[in-house]
Amino acid sequence: MSASSIRYDISTTARLIRAIPIVAGYLFLLILVFVSLPEKAQRIPLESIVVIGFIGIFRYGCVITHCIRALIYEHYMYPKIRFEADQLPAEQKMPKRVYFIIPTAGEKPEVSRKMLSSVLDESASITSQVIIIVNAGSEDDDAIFQSLIAERDALSNVEVRYVRQHGGKRGGMADCMSRLMSESVDDNDVVVLMDGDTVLGDGIMNKCLPLFALKPLLGAVTTDNISVTKGNWMYRKWYTLRFSMRHRMMKSQSLSSQLLVLTGRFSIVRAKEAFTDEFVSYLENDRIKHWLHGEIKFVTGDDKSTWYCLLKRGCQMLYVPDAHIFCMEDSGPKPISMSIKKMHRWFGNMLRNNGRAIRLGMGCQKPFIWWCHLDQRISMFTSLLGPVAAIWAAFWLSPYYLVAYGMLVVLARLAYALILTLEGHRMSFTDIPLLLYTQWVGSIVKIYTMFHLHRQKWDSHRQASTGSGNGESFFDGLIPKMQMAFSFTILLVFVAALVGVK
Repeated sequence: MSASSIRYDISTTARLIRAIPIVAGYLFLLILVFVSLPEKAQRIPLESIVVIGFIGIFRYGCVITHCIRALIYEHYMYPKIRFEADQLPAEQKMPKRVYFIIPTAGEKPEVSRKMLSSVLDESASITSQVIIIVNAGSEDDDAIFQSLIAERDALSNVEVRYVRQHGGKRGGMADCMSRLMSESVDDNDVVVLMDGDTVLGDGIMNKCLPLFALKPLLGAVTTDNISVTKGNWMYRKWYTLRFSMRHRMMKSQSLSSQLLVLTGRFSIVRAKEAFTDEFVSYLENDRIKHWLHGEIKFVTGDDKSTWYCLLKRGCQMLYVPDAHIFCMEDSGPKPISMSIKKMHRWFGNMLRNNGRAIRLGMGCQKPFIWWCHLDQRISMFTSLLGPVAAIWAAFWLSPYYLVAYGMLVVLARLAYALILTLEGHRMSFTDIPLLLYTQWVGSIVKIYTMFHLHRQKWDSHRQASTGSGNGESFFDGLIPKMQMAFSFTILLVFVAALVGVK
């Protein structure tokens, strides 16, 4: 698969031209609403509009900051890194050894074949010795890989090993890593941690591996994710939009030479950082202490555990925006439910690590990265201030506040969608409602998840295990709900104090 088939299939100019009727359609709708408003809508108190507007200034400021940082990284910092990496002597660009650890269980055979084919193709394109460790959940999974390898010409630089997966994905990966710790590795040798439903884009290894030779302090890199989703069309649009937003955020963070996550679908870690007892321990037995639920052992989020281990050491981490992987997804029969489950898993992984990352302070992480961790806690509430304030003002003051807020929201999201279009996204009429869904529903899911950190679950095809939320006592289940109710009450009181009543 080539990167041009999905995100970068047309030029920036062509994407902007395709966006014209979408922008024009929304602007026409806004003008139509505005001219249809009665004269009394123009007499609503200005100070209340200003209050509602000020609530959103902080969030818009954060968005603008990330957009500017992403542009600087993409057009100034990263091109310099890429140029310097390309100028390295050929014998220095590639590490001596590359280890692939690929956990897989119950994937569809066609997905597994695409994944392994891409790994073998990329292995053939580099001079390094490649050791592929298939960490499968069953003999049937092994058979899929064995049949594909038998069909292809043998590669002299590739060795394939099979390690049976026990104890789920985390335990299987830790077992593979433990077996590799006895091997002697050079400074620039790397280990690739990837999922069994990930297909590598062309040239990904040639773009990523020289960075480890160029930057001795670099601990890990991760790449752009392209969604290849089957099923409901709206779910496909939502997933693609999520990855476009991720693309911008990762570029912004990488300007500080650190990231907020090493994506589990595909990340490359320097072997000397990975082949340690501490790294393996975080993979296999990561946990946090919670005041209510006691010790919470991490079921999901292995990528967050490995990331946190490197962050503690102060390692550099980079995003490689011109290298791509393809994520094979399926919406299933209930796309809305599936999207909420996805967000619950993503946000749960984020929030279980967020507190301890903030406590690390700025000794081992850059100030902007530390602020991003803090903002993860703030944004779930500030993102809801605008709509709650508009609804409150509409109920107590005038319904036209809701109309005014709706028009402002559409204009702001149009501008944001245009920024994403400049960064490779193909704008769609569905982007505006999907952006609002991601922000508002996502914030509610984050708040729920923050008070239910013990509830965690893999996708059904990976692992059916849940966290410690099973069999909890009545009070253990009641207290988080009371916390949520209290949080929303404080939010409402804060809005009431700002906006007021008649």
